[in-house]
Amino acid sequence: MSYNPAEGFPQVCPALLYEDVDAAAEWLSRVFGYRELLRWVGPDGRMGHADMELEGGIIMLDAGGQGYRNPEQGAQPSAYIVVWVEDVDAHFERVRAAGGAIIEEPGDRPWGLRQYMVRDLEGHTWEFTQHIRNVQPEDWGAEAVDPAYP
Repeated sequence: MSYNPAEGFPQVCPALLYEDVDAAAEWLSRVFGYRELLRWVGPDGRMGHADMELEGGIIMLDAGGQGYRNPEQGAQPSAYIVVWVEDVDAHFERVRAAGGAIIEEPGDRPWGLRQYMVRDLEGHTWEFTQHIRNVQPEDWGAEAVDPAYP
């Protein structure tokens, strides 16, 4: 089955940032009852991303990167917001024209999504996403932990 979160994910999805994504996924499964759907392990051998589900609700766990941290705020952020849109380029142009603080311009990702990031007026990071092609998780280095996912 290919990776297409545009089918089955809510339009807005919280992504929680953790220093240790593997430990967070295990804890959320054991304590809250979340079910791990997909995991991506980075070149350093650490889990960098996981998609988790509980009763139809989806959260993403992410190790984050430079684009997710706002140096002006000083503190490590704990979350960012992922929003699915139909036309990420048109949305980007609207945000740029309105003076949005662009972190990263739209780009195609190996997992079949086109995404860009922007900071809002209070410094929160938003990632706007469009599904552009179906890709098998194995083709970009992820593992579908749940065989029925997505």
